[in-house]
Amino acid sequence: MLSQVWSTVTGSDGFTKFILLLILFLSIGSWAVAIAKLKELRRIMSASRVFMEALRTTGRPPGGDFVKSSGDMGPLARMYTEAGRYLGRRKDQGRDEPLNRDEVAILHSALEREASEDLAHRSRNLGFLATVTSVSPLLGLLGTVWGVLTSFIAMREAGVADISAVGAGVAVALTTTVAGLLAAIPANVFYNYAVGKVDDLAGEMDRFLSELVDVCRRGSIQ
Repeated sequence: MLSQVWSTVTGSDGFTKFILLLILFLSIGSWAVAIAKLKELRRIMSASRVFMEALRTTGRPPGGDFVKSSGDMGPLARMYTEAGRYLGRRKDQGRDEPLNRDEVAILHSALEREASEDLAHRSRNLGFLATVTSVSPLLGLLGTVWGVLTSFIAMREAGVADISAVGAGVAVALTTTVAGLLAAIPANVFYNYAVGKVDDLAGEMDRFLSELVDVCRRGSIQ
């Protein structure tokens, strides 16, 4: 069966081969993006889990080994570090009293900006997966329509009104539809999964931000 499909593809015209190569490029790109994104999200979620376990157990973030062993401390650790910098600057100015309303607003804005930048980074390249999901089936449909059109033109020129005269051409045309779906379905699955993980991370960051700001109101996170 596969050998027949391959022979059908190799016997197709130049435009059909171009469509199939384009779909193949999109498929390879989507798999590369998906694998890299899944590894990145797994690493970030693991780092955030280690950070929160240490923080809840000891009241302090993990030590230097955590930073050295992790390529990315994770968004929660960076938010914590940003809050520590802000409170450190206050302490250097000799201000150890609890934060006033304006200072809380400034800290909240700084942490929100840190969170937004991180989420934008985590969402990078997800648009490519969405593009593959929507474009690949359309390219497959384009190839199919082109193949059917050329088959009927060939049938008219041959002067034979028989399905056997266009069967091979229709088979070639349908391969582009199959290829488009094979590229789009995994990309859609990866996209929905990654978006769900990013949304989960965003919710966790939002909860941590609120808790961190409440703790920082007293002027210390120690």
